[in-house]
Amino acid sequence: MARSNSFALILILQALFFIISIQARHPITFHPDSDPEADIWGLGALMVNDMERNAKAALAKIDALQRAKIGPKAGLDSCRTDYNTILVAAIPKAREALKKRDTKISEGPLNDAFNKVKKCETNFPRNLTPENNLLRDSVGYTIHIFVLTGITG
Repeated sequence: MARSNSFALILILQALFFIISIQARHPITFHPDSDPEADIWGLGALMVNDMERNAKAALAKIDALQRAKIGPKAGLDSCRTDYNTILVAAIPKAREALKKRDTKISEGPLNDAFNKVKKCETNFPRNLTPENNLLRDSVGYTIHIFVLTGITG
């Protein structure tokens, strides 16, 4: 079931990205009240905000688990360090890339963030799985959107 949901989400996102890429060539009005300036760069900014929100939520969960003394301290400390790195390195680089409209700036930090989230789930599964999955998906979608900006430019 989870695979079919993931597959469906990927298809929906690909269709959305296709529609957005068409907008660069032909003006399309999706809704009378839509922002005419909305584009793939705006979608990228929304995803970076989503990454930040998910990283902060994961850190709050880590704090709660540590206060309750649930799980291995070393695993939680490792995840905390990785998530802090995402907040202070990957997210600012992604915002800089959006501001300069040069996504190559954030390529390394975003890939590192994706790997850090996967490492956290591997080293400390179960209690942080929902937060890890949300952040992993946010980072992954952000990477894909940034790749599309290079295509649609």
